Amino acid sequence: MGLPIYMVKIGGSMITDTSKESVAKRAQIDRLLGEIVEARAGGEFGLILGHGAGSFGHVAAKKYRISEGIVDDQSMKGFAITHMAMRELNRVVVDSAIRMGLDPCPFEALSFGYAKGGRIAQGNIESIREAIDRGFMPIVHGDGVLDSERGVAIASTEEVFRFIASGIKPKKIILGTDMDGVFDSDPRLNSNARLLERIDSGNINTALEGAGGAMKVDVTGGMKTKLGMLHSMVKQTGAEGYIANAGTPGTIRDLLLSKDVRCTRVIA
Repeated sequence: MGLPIYMVKIGGSMITDTSKESVAKRAQIDRLLGEIVEARAGGEFGLILGHGAGSFGHVAAKKYRISEGIVDDQSMKGFAITHMAMRELNRVVVDSAIRMGLDPCPFEALSFGYAKGGRIAQGNIESIREAIDRGFMPIVHGDGVLDSERGVAIASTEEVFRFIASGIKPKKIILGTDMDGVFDSDPRLNSNARLLERIDSGNINTALEGAGGAMKVDVTGGMKTKLGMLHSMVKQTGAEGYIANAGTPGTIRDLLLSKDVRCTRVIA
């Protein structure tokens, strides 16, 4: 029996300056990958790392309306620009991982996945599984993908995770955001908002009603979308899901090592 596989997604707002186009927070990226190094020193697991688009991919995707498909004569150009923006950010993350000794292996959803109606419907994840077995750390990200109905579409990192998780069956899925977890109302607007420490099938609908949408430029939705997709993933795979604040030092490391962290735990 092989090592348990964990999946960690770092939100784009954590690793890019969302007030400026295509500016990476390199020190933050190094810190977060350093936490993965620390966790690997304290536990044995295979890891798939995903990262969001932040001010790289989202700006171009919104400008060219890529999430709507091929809508005008600028759509295909915009699709290429969006993809290359994501590749640019991915290179920063991969370069950091190489310096940290994490043996990264980058995978682009455009190359291994094919969508239908905005969701990845088919593709090949065997190379990702092989990379894990060989000791690599696959790195994926939100990406533009070809779509049988729309021509093109945007696959969020959570959507890419959903597709990969359906075949690999991870034990743990962690979404690192800029908030401590899911609240019963938006804590940025309501100082009395309460953190929901556990979400399951019994309270998922209520939690979704209270979860906010995107506050910044984000073509893949906000917390509500992330929660819905994470709950769907844990139901499908039996994994434990977590939504936590990656901006708090030590959070990602401690979750990987199964230590107590202020967060939202999502189970089937």
